[in-house]
Amino acid sequence: MKQTTDHQYRKALQVCSAKLSGVEGDNPQEAALCFFRMGVVLSKIGEICGAIRCFNDAFVLRDLSAEEIENHQLWREFHDTQMAMYILGKRNKIIASLAEGDMVHDLIKHRWLQLREEIENSEIPFAGKNKRLWFRTVKIDFPWEMEVLEEYDSSPFDRISDDILEECVIITR
Repeated sequence: MKQTTDHQYRKALQVCSAKLSGVEGDNPQEAALCFFRMGVVLSKIGEICGAIRCFNDAFVLRDLSAEEIENHQLWREFHDTQMAMYILGKRNKIIASLAEGDMVHDLIKHRWLQLREEIENSEIPFAGKNKRLWFRTVKIDFPWEMEVLEEYDSSPFDRISDDILEECVIITR
């Protein structure tokens, strides 16, 4: 009898978790790939909060220059808030490829650097007490429209999500 899709994803999640626990931390790209795969699987089984955390970690790890950003804690809060807004704004609540995630991460990073410069150059001192609430008000023009266009396109990009998911399921065998 064939396993249900939900059961396959839960099995893939266990394997992804085991693979991540075996990563020693000396290769951030390998850890990022594990987090990305876990994010895909968690999203597919409806665990959106966990998926968002995994996607956040994956794409921050992939950007080796992010550690050079001043005020790293605020940067991470901003990144996490904006990445969550992007994922929650998507109909399927998933980042389909590493390229998509890198692009979104770059948009967030660019906007963060702009904000820092605007605050530093402002004649009026920034007195925001709850920066997390303020981060939610910052708008980034995310390419959500691309998701709608992909429905009508019969390019190889239509299969990206399935290919990644298939890879997660294959590693369970």
